[in-house]
Amino acid sequence: MEGTIFMRKNGFSILELMVVIVIIGIIAALAVVRMGDPIERGRSKNAEFNLLAIYAAEKRYFLSEGQYYNSTASLDKVYDINQNLSIRIDDPYFDYSITGSKDWYRAVATRKLDSLKCKNVNMSLTSDNSTVDKRGCSVW
Repeated sequence: MEGTIFMRKNGFSILELMVVIVIIGIIAALAVVRMGDPIERGRSKNAEFNLLAIYAAEKRYFLSEGQYYNSTASLDKVYDINQNLSIRIDDPYFDYSITGSKDWYRAVATRKLDSLKCKNVNMSLTSDNSTVDKRGCSVW
């Protein structure tokens, strides 16, 4: 039976190798997708910490100035917030803003466009409550 189709030499056929490569690719793709959630949660925790820092800084600002700070700078709000509230926010994944009046404010962290699941989603807190509202993204 030499020379028949059923005779097998040492090694793998190209079909067997292709099946194994496809299976490994599917497993790797699933692993990469699942790894994005913990990374996004970590980035959101950093934004939550920054909002709490703004909350504490706003309380200090109110005690010294008699009103809450409102970020009105149109170009670089983070720089404006850092300078006027004497804090250090350096976050490449979120934009920050503060709106309100002398009696109240709302601080907002908006997820930048590089996120797959949560782009342009906000988390916020107000002068009335130090609890960060982060209902906009299921991963947070």
